[in-house]
Amino acid sequence: MHLALLGLLAVLAISATAGWLMVGNKQQDKPVRVMMFVGYFWLLTFLQLLLLAAGYFLMHRIGGVGV
Repeated sequence: MHLALLGLLAVLAISATAGWLMVGNKQQDKPVRVMMFVGYFWLLTFLQLLLLAAGYFLMHRIGGVGV
């Protein structure tokens, strides 16, 4: 359980940092930058969760690791 919580916190930190860096160079108004940050944040979060789930599935399916 602790490993899953640490993994989710890592996904949160990576998504927040990457979203902030992606929006930081844009020259738009503040509300537009906030909306862009939220969009990038959720896009990156779902992408990371998809990759983690696919890796978990493949590790158990191909690797033969038992639960």
